[in-house]
Amino acid sequence: MKWLPGGWQRADRVNDERATVPRGEAGDRGTARYTSEGAARVEDRTVRAQPPHSAPPPGRSVPVVLGADAQDVDVSASSFRTLLIGGGISGLLTVLCAATLANKGSTVGMWIWQLVFGVIFLWFATSSRGMLSSRGFLFDRSGFYARTRGEVVGVSWDEIAAVGVGTLPWIQHNRSVPPDRRVALEFYPADAGFASRHPELDRWRIEEPPSMPGLPGERYRFHLPPFSKLARSVEHAVQTVAPRKWVGHYKRELPAPTAS
Repeated sequence: MKWLPGGWQRADRVNDERATVPRGEAGDRGTARYTSEGAARVEDRTVRAQPPHSAPPPGRSVPVVLGADAQDVDVSASSFRTLLIGGGISGLLTVLCAATLANKGSTVGMWIWQLVFGVIFLWFATSSRGMLSSRGFLFDRSGFYARTRGEVVGVSWDEIAAVGVGTLPWIQHNRSVPPDRRVALEFYPADAGFASRHPELDRWRIEEPPSMPGLPGERYRFHLPPFSKLARSVEHAVQTVAPRKWVGHYKRELPAPTAS
């Protein structure tokens, strides 16, 4: 499977010599990583990795062949659809309100509607700000890979104890929860030394009370766009390649605010 701006391409559709796959060292369980130096050069870059349980021939690296059942969950495409539908409708209604105010005079009610639709449009626009960054997840039998802004990081399944999707309620602790922070893909490390081996994942590392019995408080969280079907897509992907790691959908709780 080859990663290009906008998605992954299966390895059986490209030349083996040009297949883009995660990078690693022989016997290394570390994070596979790829950093783009420019969209125009992505197709000319070859990134290689070692299979988790096999040693390469001396002096050369062996590309990981991703299975035909590898699952690509494209977050950027979902964000674009959200902006196209929600942002398009709210933007159109904002323009119609402005046209009505210009042609039929100013009324308090119409000003309020224009303000409401304008705020909704701005919210959709800011929530979809990552749609051009090629964000997404790849689930393969070799491991879990996340891509963001031209960079791909991955972890083998033997380092992951569980994967699930956690959801916050709309209101918690008498405060509204932003829609783009409600639903998140989370994976739980298999051992306490995971964080020290993968400092590049610290930006996603969270320590909270366990959401389910038997799970640790430490987890790695990737927020999903609101009003999308990505949570079901993630479930299908994990169930396809690593069903024993899937723990399902569960409710999350925000830490209680401290009294000031």
